[in-house]
Amino acid sequence: MNSQLQEQTGAEPGREGTAAVSDGGEGVTAASDGERRRQALRQQRHRMAAATSVLVAGIVYAAHLEGALSATAAFLSGMSILLCILVFYTLFRSGLNRRFADPSLTLPQMIVATLVVLGTMYASNAGRSIFLLLLLMVFMFGVLRFDTRQLIGQALAILAAYAILIGLMRVNRPGTVELGLEGLRWLTLAIALFWFAWMGGYIRSLRDQLRRRNDELTAALRAARASESNLAEAQRIARIGMWMVDPATRSTTWSAETFELFEVDRANGVPRGAALHALIHPDDLQRYNDLIRPALLEGRAFDSEFRLRFAGGRVRWLHALGRPVVDDRGGIVMVRGTVRDITGQREADEHIRQLAHFDGLTGLPNRSLFTQLLTRAVAQAQRRRTLLAVLFIDLDGFKQVNDRLGHDAGDALLAAFASRLTGSLRRSDAAGRGHPADAAARLGGDEFVVLIDDFSERSQVEVVARRIVSIAATPFRLRGRLNGAGAAVDGGIDGGVDVAVGASIGIAIYPGDGDSLDSLMRRADEAMYRAKQAGRNTWRFCTPAAA
Repeated sequence: MNSQLQEQTGAEPGREGTAAVSDGGEGVTAASDGERRRQALRQQRHRMAAATSVLVAGIVYAAHLEGALSATAAFLSGMSILLCILVFYTLFRSGLNRRFADPSLTLPQMIVATLVVLGTMYASNAGRSIFLLLLLMVFMFGVLRFDTRQLIGQALAILAAYAILIGLMRVNRPGTVELGLEGLRWLTLAIALFWFAWMGGYIRSLRDQLRRRNDELTAALRAARASESNLAEAQRIARIGMWMVDPATRSTTWSAETFELFEVDRANGVPRGAALHALIHPDDLQRYNDLIRPALLEGRAFDSEFRLRFAGGRVRWLHALGRPVVDDRGGIVMVRGTVRDITGQREADEHIRQLAHFDGLTGLPNRSLFTQLLTRAVAQAQRRRTLLAVLFIDLDGFKQVNDRLGHDAGDALLAAFASRLTGSLRRSDAAGRGHPADAAARLGGDEFVVLIDDFSERSQVEVVARRIVSIAATPFRLRGRLNGAGAAVDGGIDGGVDVAVGASIGIAIYPGDGDSLDSLMRRADEAMYRAKQAGRNTWRFCTPAAA
């Protein structure tokens, strides 16, 4: 009965007295404290087992009252139970149990309890089914302690002892034994014991798996804590934060630097749900969820970037890296990773992109970016079998303004014309969807180009060309300073001066005038020169309209 003292949460038999010892006296103290806690747990379970034994003694007494057991047999059984309680109490109280391979003394208690039950059963005149239940209770005390092989061994020992008991009773007390009934009881007990042995072994294997996983996680956490101070300082310097998520419980751990990057007070804990989503830029929230969910559910690694949005519209870019931690069976025990502040890097990349693809004076796409835009537009027009127009624009009279008023005034003229150009283009003109600077491009000098991909008739393109000619012909007020000979001196005319220029435009239409980037640009350039020859400040199509 006392076998309830099993170490259900302790180490394996024969290993309970071993404790991890770290460097110095602190490790020894920790090991001693751990052993004291385990010993206290064994004593507590002994008290629980003793209480169970007292209840069994009550059952024995009840059997005596019903005439199934003589007074002498009941007394001897009760005294045997009391003696067992005292003996094992002494062993646990004195600490002698720690000298055994299994300090919980589970197996000795099971053996003694089994013998007491069988002895009482032998002395009984009837009601032996009750004692079979007590045998099953004794066996159950070992289910969470032993593996399947050990439990089967215990089951065989109990069945053998019960069979011997039946034989002795048939020889010595034949009037109290019905062989057929006893055989049925023996068979029923055998089935129950083997079933519980199989279930107990299965439960034991699950406990072992859980213990291994806990040990792996504990070892990882100990290793992390050992270098926590240095790691935190390195994270602070590098602006890198660490995080860990347990997929089973969804509990999340952040390093100090992660709290800093998310600008969250550590005292409030890791934000969850809506509180966390509120920190992530709305445009990146879906991308963030698409990273985290597969990582937790499928163990999928990720390497991506997203933005945080703070009060006042301030934005911080983070680079997120996540990797699953798996056990030896491939199960996900943890997902961990880093977040790094890359705001400065993103700003530098954007600045480089701006320099590489946009004109520094006008802010329009440069020749390189326009080439990419036109290449994509031609490919799209080929797929959709739609029209595409390229308008090649050259300012008339720009050189005279540049020579007369100076380069600063010339630059101002180009910037002003670019502003008028992007403002005049209808929303359906190519790159004007979404970003005005994409509506046109500056190829260099006073040459501009516009891409139109949403029209069905030439007259619609003419409307755009007429509008561009009109804005170019509208005088520009510039600042400059003239010398006596009328040449420009650096600076500008006080109060400004109105200058008039014009625009000659050549138009090539895909696919009739060309089916490639180079052919369209070349034919539009040729049409622009014909516009200049026609008197400037006008436009010409590469292919004349059909009569």
